[in-house]
Amino acid sequence: MEFKTLFEKTFATNYYNVKSVSKSQQEAAEKAFELARVMVSGFGNLDDSTFEMWSLEMFKKYKIGADIPKINIMHLNKGKSWYKPEMVSNSFFWTRYRQYLTQIKGWPMESVEAIDDTTNEIMKSLGNPESMEPFDNRGIVLGFVQSGKTANFTGLINKAYDVGYKLIIVLSGIHNDLRAQTQIRLNQEVIGTMDKEGMPIGVAQIYQNTANHIITSWTTEENDISSQHGGIRNLNSPTLMVVKKNKTVLESLRDQLIYHRNLYDLDIPVLIVDDEADQASVDTSDPNKNEDPKTINRLIRQILEIFNRKAYVGYTATPFANLLISTEAKTDEEGQDLYPKDFLVGLPKPKGYCGPEEFFNVEEDAEDKRPSLIRHLRVEDTQIFTTIKKKTDAEKFEEVPPQMREAIMAFLLTIAIRNLRGQRNNHNSMLIHTSRFKDVQSNVKDEVARTFEAISHQIQYNPKSKVLTEVKSLFEEDFQLTTKEWPKENPMFSWDEVYEELKRVVDLIQVFEINGNSKDALAYNQYKENGLNVIAVGGDKLSRGLTLEGLSITYYFRNTLMYDTLMQMGRWFGYRNGYMDLCRIYTSEEIASNFEHLAIAMVELREEFDRLAQMGKTPSEYAVKMLSHPSMTLTSPLKMKNAISSNIIYGGTLQQTRLFDTSEQFYRTNMQATVRLVDNLSLSKTNFGKGKTSYYVDSNVKAEIVKDYLSNYETRGDKADSHLMMNYIQLANENRELLNWTVAVVEGDPADRSQLGEYPVNLGSLFLESAVGRGKNVDAPIDKSNNIDIKAIVAPNQEFIDIDPDKIKGIRKREEKRKLRPRERGLLLIYPLNPNVDVFKSLNVPFSDNLVPIGLSISFPFTDIDETDVYQINKTVQ
Repeated sequence: MEFKTLFEKTFATNYYNVKSVSKSQQEAAEKAFELARVMVSGFGNLDDSTFEMWSLEMFKKYKIGADIPKINIMHLNKGKSWYKPEMVSNSFFWTRYRQYLTQIKGWPMESVEAIDDTTNEIMKSLGNPESMEPFDNRGIVLGFVQSGKTANFTGLINKAYDVGYKLIIVLSGIHNDLRAQTQIRLNQEVIGTMDKEGMPIGVAQIYQNTANHIITSWTTEENDISSQHGGIRNLNSPTLMVVKKNKTVLESLRDQLIYHRNLYDLDIPVLIVDDEADQASVDTSDPNKNEDPKTINRLIRQILEIFNRKAYVGYTATPFANLLISTEAKTDEEGQDLYPKDFLVGLPKPKGYCGPEEFFNVEEDAEDKRPSLIRHLRVEDTQIFTTIKKKTDAEKFEEVPPQMREAIMAFLLTIAIRNLRGQRNNHNSMLIHTSRFKDVQSNVKDEVARTFEAISHQIQYNPKSKVLTEVKSLFEEDFQLTTKEWPKENPMFSWDEVYEELKRVVDLIQVFEINGNSKDALAYNQYKENGLNVIAVGGDKLSRGLTLEGLSITYYFRNTLMYDTLMQMGRWFGYRNGYMDLCRIYTSEEIASNFEHLAIAMVELREEFDRLAQMGKTPSEYAVKMLSHPSMTLTSPLKMKNAISSNIIYGGTLQQTRLFDTSEQFYRTNMQATVRLVDNLSLSKTNFGKGKTSYYVDSNVKAEIVKDYLSNYETRGDKADSHLMMNYIQLANENRELLNWTVAVVEGDPADRSQLGEYPVNLGSLFLESAVGRGKNVDAPIDKSNNIDIKAIVAPNQEFIDIDPDKIKGIRKREEKRKLRPRERGLLLIYPLNPNVDVFKSLNVPFSDNLVPIGLSISFPFTDIDETDVYQINKTVQ
């Protein structure tokens, strides 16, 4: 072994060992460096300069001194735990997995340390497998869609085997594809296997199994649990099972476990890892009808009841249903329900992960300049799928509509550009999800395959074809412009370079139908040498758990009004390093709007979780609050049977109107209400610091005037509901809060970047030289029957114009700035909006200097009021 390799391996092993008992990365590194130097010096001289050079390389590679994301967790047991991180710091399974991630897969050290730290926190909440005392611990791990939850529970499984757990059961979705995908992953990253030639695969490349470290699996890539295992294997040795959440499978597993328990007087510690824990696992029985628990929930609980020492850990990105499980539900046969009574862990957002925040403006910043990656479907596309309402309607899909055809061309361009960027031989996937009916999916797949074949022939053999003109136009007018304006710099290529690559790309693409009717499978592992390039047409099978590697282009037209279902259908979240600017989502305006609201809701949910965890709340003391939507529900009604709603608390938030009606009366009502307010104020003009924007401000407005304004102002489906905000202000007034207000009318800057020019406005006694330019990049609505969304209207720091700038200086987080606002004072910002943008011009409203759209925003200070709001709350949690 080379000296440098020996140095690094010795350093890494000792660094983790020392770090597990030391709070300081620096201290752990220094001790590990000295131990590595001693080891290498035993084989030869290591001079000071070489030692310092290697040490510096290790500092950079292992990100020593880098900030590791803080883990927030709610524990039931806040006292000392039986588990200490040093138990696994030099153990067989975890050490092997950790080295596999860094040495074979090349993961960055901060990602591996995040897995180490979070799984340590989870382990602290599990029962001690070496103790014979009974335990029953249950919890939920909150991750992100397509974010590496599998890597996290793989780390947890490795550590669980190290400390003495004998049986680990992984509940892996409801489809064979996902179960097989998970089995392959765990075979490689927990068990350690050999290929047909006897070469090590996965973690076996680090250390091969010894007699004391063999894990038996009752399941294989091809086979789930069957009845053939009864009486054959002894569960006193480490055993792994990866099973579907399926009635027949779980019944067979339950019966075999009971057989083994009775035959061998079995008393072993078991860990159940429930992947996608909100799917099928939650009991949806109706208590008003005295129904028994539903099948999957009942069987999971029955399996847990077989054991005296048991732990259940659910993983999900959408925990709504799990947090609404009754804390009191219990039956004689099934025992307690699956409420996460012992712990809730929030995984930190992984580095390089592209989630809702990357696709949507969750900060609601009016000056967010990122090019949109959403492409709204026009009527030619949507009218096809709105007529398909049952499986017998499959024949209505007769040809690929225009924007689905464009999406296919976009996929070709994406692969070509990625290849030119040096990402050749990577997986590339396109998702088409338009219906849950398999017959419809089959028709779509056939037509997509025909269309793709026609496009590919034109690209290869007809350089003067209309198709090539379309592709070139898409490249120059969409891809080139988006990449140029993208925040991160990406290499640009000429059309000639892309065209030459396109001619090679078209031969590599396959069209798959992913459902129970088809034998097609997304077996990415079989294409690891050259990469799989696939257009995947499917439905439910593609909307849960199954990873679409290298997903770049999505054509999605299947709405839902439930948060959890909508989030899980968004398979476009994940890691998009080096090609985020090439990703596109083709979907309807309504679905895009719902997804953006969901993105904001998820951010607020996580912020609320972090706040409660830092307050030391336990799962049973407080259920995480979840944001309500005017037309969406958190999850299915039967999963929400324990949810109640209460008053909204807006404390510590910024609320701004985004949704506007399409009727003339709506705009006249709000204009009249604003004129009435302005005529009751004493306004003076100011610019607040160096900014060019002018404000007309009254800093001494009583709450009654603001409440009167909100009672007359109309909102349409916004979270910033004028009447709910008025009710909250009344509640705050009763608690001696929000008694005094600053009200500011924002004037547009004619020379600003909106390039809309002046638009004078008469607001009663106030004359404005120009309205405010907002919504410039919002398309005119296709469906005039829906509200229009003009996006954010508040520019950065506008909500802090009434706070001393010296106090704000150096503070980056908006929440920290908001804490500077006194509890008795609120800020109301009024935005007369320029109607010369497409989204307003498309309406049949006679806008003029006496009638413009009026938006408003309120910055609420934090509050001392008990926070029971319109978020859905678990009524069984005390």
